[in-house]
Amino acid sequence: MKCVRLVQTLAIGLAVVQGAAAQPTEVNLIFDTELTELNLTGGPFPMPLASDPTNALGDSVDGYGFVNSQVNVTLSSQRAVNPGPPSIGQACASSSPDGAGGHCDGTSDPIDPSQLDGQPFIVDSFFDVFFDITVTDVDARAGRDYAGQPDGASILLPDNGPAPMQSFYFRTFDQNAPNFDLIPPPEADPYIGHVDIEIPLGGDVNGNNEDDKIKFTLVTHSVGDGNRSFIIAPDGTVFDTFDSGAVLDGLVVDESTDPPFRIGAQLPNGLPDISAFGGPTTASSLLRNPIVPEPAGGALLLCGLAGLVLRRRAD
Repeated sequence: MKCVRLVQTLAIGLAVVQGAAAQPTEVNLIFDTELTELNLTGGPFPMPLASDPTNALGDSVDGYGFVNSQVNVTLSSQRAVNPGPPSIGQACASSSPDGAGGHCDGTSDPIDPSQLDGQPFIVDSFFDVFFDITVTDVDARAGRDYAGQPDGASILLPDNGPAPMQSFYFRTFDQNAPNFDLIPPPEADPYIGHVDIEIPLGGDVNGNNEDDKIKFTLVTHSVGDGNRSFIIAPDGTVFDTFDSGAVLDGLVVDESTDPPFRIGAQLPNGLPDISAFGGPTTASSLLRNPIVPEPAGGALLLCGLAGLVLRRRAD
């Protein structure tokens, strides 16, 4: 009887603790995230980087000639020597009776995954990305060389950013999935970045006595649904690896001209074509919210505590 009363007393205490951790009507989850590896490559893409002041090449725009170029984009933090800033972000998921209301408000409620399983969530995932871009001349045609550079030259443009990217989407909470299947976003909901990133080229491409710059105006970056893998570290950090694709729209500009270019290609549905410009990507995520013990864990705790108390009394 003493054992029964002891277990009952411990059960009441645990019930009080679990009751205090009961889920509110709306639950906010916050993941701290970081892009740790990005390798987008593709081409050739026509880049307006040849000097053609008289438009002799036939398709030049106001002195900018187009050079077929291979393009590679990596994270600035990936550089082995003198790495650049990290590309960090957050993913904020919110549950409410109608499955709406995602936001990051700084709070991170304790959660019981079993109580949230199957509930709809709306997720706001965003990054500030710092990237390096390398363009390589692969154009064998006469005159199609980067201004002031020999045939086959490469240009490295490092530490561009921060370039904000954001994806806003709905997901269903899955207690058995990494990140509860809330991140990364599905392929159909790409990250969109109105980046407006300007990169000085340090020279005058079109020969009008004005230094030029590359200007990115829009980036669309999708996370492929296939070929996803997850590694969970001992501290709970989840490393997601997946194939991703991107489309970068931009201009080479000075004060008077704006010849456009595009890196990548779009599928008929408007999403980036991974086969045209894409590659493997890795992101990390760590949930801020404490996870409360599940009922099974609580039962084991009761048994252990009851046994310990009874053993001490017997001694």
